[in-house]
Amino acid sequence: MITDSRFESLAKMERAPRGEREAYLAEGLRKICQHAYSNSMTWKKRFDEAGFDPSSVSTLKDLENIPVLTRDELIKQQRENPPFGGFLTVPMENLKRVYIHPGPQYETLSEADIYHTSWAMKKALQLEKGDIVINTVSYHMVPAGLLFDEAITGLGIPVVPTGVGNTDLQIQIMRDLKVNVFAGFPSFLLNVIQRAEEMGLDVRRDLNLKKSLAIGKTEVRKMFEDDYGINTREGYGFLPIGFPAAECDQKNGMHVEEDFILEIVDPVTGKQLDPGEVGEVVVTTIFTETSPRIRIGSGDLGYITDEPCPCGRTSNRLMQIVGRVGEAVKVRSMFVHPAEVGEVVARFSEISGYQLSVCHVDRKDMLTATLELADEGANKDALTEGFKKEFQSRCRVKIDKVEFVSKGAIPGDAKKIVDERKEVIL
Repeated sequence: MITDSRFESLAKMERAPRGEREAYLAEGLRKICQHAYSNSMTWKKRFDEAGFDPSSVSTLKDLENIPVLTRDELIKQQRENPPFGGFLTVPMENLKRVYIHPGPQYETLSEADIYHTSWAMKKALQLEKGDIVINTVSYHMVPAGLLFDEAITGLGIPVVPTGVGNTDLQIQIMRDLKVNVFAGFPSFLLNVIQRAEEMGLDVRRDLNLKKSLAIGKTEVRKMFEDDYGINTREGYGFLPIGFPAAECDQKNGMHVEEDFILEIVDPVTGKQLDPGEVGEVVVTTIFTETSPRIRIGSGDLGYITDEPCPCGRTSNRLMQIVGRVGEAVKVRSMFVHPAEVGEVVARFSEISGYQLSVCHVDRKDMLTATLELADEGANKDALTEGFKKEFQSRCRVKIDKVEFVSKGAIPGDAKKIVDERKEVIL
């Protein structure tokens, strides 16, 4: 179990003067870069090609000398040098678990990842003895479910590990065990609430939900709080970084957690932008030695503020995610990338072109695939079933509807994924 004493150094740093915080992070950056350079052939090559000397790091501005590592580049490196692309700094037999997420992309988590997630969750949710958490984040292949699980149980708080789906059963579990904390995505919590009401339940009276984590700043969040009395906290995370930012009591932006360096950069040049300017969210961790994560691009567009927070913490705050770099789109908590969709389409000779669109129906994401038929005589029912199955296997997201059009109906320069939502409910 993680004891409070292990959090003392982080607790001290969260209110440290900005100059002291930046010096601490710069020293951590220098050490992790030197470690990566000495123990990873891929990091050594990246640094050498960029003309970057890890020992020369003195400020966070030196990060600009390191190219941003995109998800596509990470997958490419792993394909060329399987399974970890040469980023791993320990033998594979030393690992505890290996996770797989769309791409495929292989990832591992260290004890330090779990420790830092525990720290963030303890503060964000104000977890305490007597809480019972239902964890509806996926446990299958991807690390999120187990990361949340081990972080929370490490604090001595019991977890009900359900993952997503089986809404009726989850409602029964919540009632039987008097679960008061929901960990998961807003879209599924919305499903739970709507289904409970369809069953004739009064959510406030018949369920014991009081707190929820991973809720975005949307009108849905306001509904959860005002209509159902569920105190929500917004957190930000992405793979392979983990959980670098979460809200405090003020609910006015997400504090960048200690031991994380979060930059907002120009997506083209990689140069750091000033507070208030919108750019790509790029994150470095100074604690993960097993597989160093240095300047990992999230693909998210957002902005930060360095204005003081009434809570007393001195870190910058990530104020809002406003979009995505490129064409990747988040659907029901998973990013769908055009390259991955193209690989699915390539498996079906009957399909000559495609376009995906995502919209909201009753505040839920609805994903439609419009497929061009190379042969009008194709068996549409069989093709629909096969495409849906292959897409879900590859991209981890369910296609809700398949529509067919004749060859040439989708312009060659059309966007591959069209986001028609006015807001994104994660």
